[in-house]
Amino acid sequence: MASPFAAHGQFRTWVEGRVIFSEVLGPWNRELVHECVRELDAHARLLAPDGPHVGVAVVRGSMLCPPDAFAALRQAIVYSATRLHCIGNALVAAPDVEGRALVWPMYERMYAGVSEYRLADDIDSARAWALALLARQRPGDAAG
Repeated sequence: MASPFAAHGQFRTWVEGRVIFSEVLGPWNRELVHECVRELDAHARLLAPDGPHVGVAVVRGSMLCPPDAFAALRQAIVYSATRLHCIGNALVAAPDVEGRALVWPMYERMYAGVSEYRLADDIDSARAWALALLARQRPGDAAG
């Protein structure tokens, strides 16, 4: 069923080795989550046959989103972990990102029991964590 709402927020995605990055400008809604997930899914399907990958989401502006967007994110995280060999997710949010302290516990519940996860202040520390996680799974092959 088509949504009566337009996507709110902005995103872009890119891949570095076995790490799939997304950058999201929030706040966003469920419709933006669906658009972003479609794009991320295409990247993950290319990587999955050759082994694990890690997702890194860089949030700018605001981490706030409605409950249906969290539900859509959780569904995508579970699918990616169980079907597309995603072994971890890092969320990058600088301390000044709106809602960081308020909603991080909701993100923790989204990732809990599904994959390893990390909250990072900057993209470089998230990238280092992702590569270390991949190296534990595939020694010598974390970069691709």
